[in-house]
Amino acid sequence: RSSNWNSTLIPSYTTCWSQERMKFQEKFIASLDALGFKAYVRSAEVSAGNSLPGILEILKKLGSADERDHFGQYGPTICPDAPYLQKDLDFRFTQVSDCAVLSIEVSPAGVINLIDQCRRAVFRLLQSGAMCRGYITRGRIFHTENQFIGSGYEEAYEKEAQVAVFKREADERGTPFVEVAGSVLEYVTNCEDACVKTMFKRMVRWDGDAAAVFPFKMLSHSFILGDFLGHEFNAKRERESNRNMRLMIEKLIAGVRASADPANPGAMRKTEHYIKALEAQIEICDGTDRV
Repeated sequence: RSSNWNSTLIPSYTTCWSQERMKFQEKFIASLDALGFKAYVRSAEVSAGNSLPGILEILKKLGSADERDHFGQYGPTICPDAPYLQKDLDFRFTQVSDCAVLSIEVSPAGVINLIDQCRRAVFRLLQSGAMCRGYITRGRIFHTENQFIGSGYEEAYEKEAQVAVFKREADERGTPFVEVAGSVLEYVTNCEDACVKTMFKRMVRWDGDAAAVFPFKMLSHSFILGDFLGHEFNAKRERESNRNMRLMIEKLIAGVRASADPANPGAMRKTEHYIKALEAQIEICDGTDRV
């Protein structure tokens, strides 16, 4: 009878379905933290303006769980021909306030697409004048859309606050970068996919034995004269493109400076890291102009 079927078969099927998926998995895991939001929140709580909607809009830039559906429909965004286990890369994204946890399958396509997700999050926040710190590792995690637990997550969370890559003082900790753990660096080093290795070099910058996601690399206009063999080289057009890039970088610097709290020495030190990185890209633009 239908009543008996509902009371016995359905619970049994649901239990089996849940137990099959309720397990820890080996994944690449990232913990991201949008910096400076405690001060933003305190200000919004006493403000009569639109501070809270503005904060919420900025926090959207950490990412979205919708990327899983995008991967599911189109496959990997970066290095689409790289090996993967699932078309959606088993991507998970969960955000709590100004922090986000991302995880993805252990595969060549998985690792490079997680790096790209972090790179884009950092750059989107940068466009709003905000900074981001994080840590990417490999470990065990149980991760759904609204829950995560596991030693891999704990490592990413604990080491995020201790990031020291690109430090300028011996005891400096908490530099505003997304550091990549040695276990992830080792995986990419041993990966045989050429696209993954190439894109990794474009997205990451090394600091001795350590490395971090470095989206500032994309902020430069460059060209190789040999590329124009057989084609018209338009110096005026190249200079104009270079000028537009410089203006964008200067705007980003102004945004970061405007968002910093001059009364907070720690925040100012973090801001100087970003400004230094952005000014280095302006120097590349200067070199392009000379060419």
